[in-house]
Order: sequence, then C-alpha cells, then structure tokens
Amino acid sequence: GTRNVEANAAAAAFFLANLASPQAAVARQFLAERGLDHDAERFGVGFALPGWDNLVKHLRARGFSDNEIITAGLALRGNRGPYDRFRGRIIWPIRDLSGEVVGFGARRILPDDDGPKYLNTPETPVYHKSQVLYGVDLARKQIARTQQVVIVEGYTDVMACHLAGVDTAVATCGTAF
Repeated sequence: GTRNVEANAAAAAFFLANLASPQAAVARQFLAERGLDHDAERFGVGFALPGWDNLVKHLRARGFSDNEIITAGLALRGNRGPYDRFRGRIIWPIRDLSGEVVGFGARRILPDDDGPKYLNTPETPVYHKSQVLYGVDLARKQIARTQQVVIVEGYTDVMACHLAGVDTAVATCGTAF
C-alpha cells in the first residue's frame, strides 16, 4: 500500500499544479462561481489535464512503474499501454483520517465530456469506498470535540459547509452509507 499512497500523493500534487494551467480555466471558473476558489488549495482541489496520458507520463518520470500506476487506480490498461483514468476533470483528493491521499473524486467539467458526472478511484489496496468519508481529515478534530457530524452529498457541499463554519461536514464517496 505504501507505493499506492506515494503514487496518489504525486498525482495530487500534479493535479493541484494543473489547476493554474490555461487549460484549467473552466475548472477555476466552476470554483469561483460557487465561491470556492479561495479555499481550493486547503482542500487540494486540482485539475486533470485533457489528453490520454499526462499523469502516466508524469508518474513514470518520477519512477513509478505502469503496474503501480494502474494498481493505484490512476490509469487503465489500454491496447497501447496505460492511459489516465481522470482526463479533463476537476479533481478532489480523498484523504484518510491521517491525511494520506487514498483516492480521488473527479467531476465532469468540459462540454464535450460524455462520461459520468462523477468518477471516483476504483477499489484499490488503499481505497475502499465504503470506508471513506470525504473531508474527514479536516473535520476529524471538530467531530471529536462536538460529538456530531454533518453528512452532505458532495465535495463542493463539504467545501461550502467548511467555508460557512460548519466544520464537521463530510461526504460519502459515491456509495450508500
């Protein structure tokens, strides 16, 4: 699981850096329209570049094998080699209680994307969707202190709640709770 977590951390940093790229203008606009653009960095929100293998190339250059990238759920096995699972999407890293990135949630944002509205990391050695709550790393202390938790529907809802001072908000990751 260690290489899995390391690959996720490297991917999260890459996605975060991509949010500043010209291609991510639509993602920055999406966040700005919801008043979430200033808080994006705290949540690690990023952008997956369009194109087939931007992340794969980036991770290979950092010493990850194709197998490690696929096992982490970051790429799919294609006829011509691995290709990025997340392409042209706004990305939220999903962290465990200790703050390690265990997976990602991605929202469709480009007009020509005919994929599902939300796409998550598949089950991996470190990501089990039934055991993960988005935002739990940020809400953990407050939840313990107040003995309450607010469950909301999605990533942007968690961000909006935290911005509004409801810092016990978390979201389930695309599954029945």
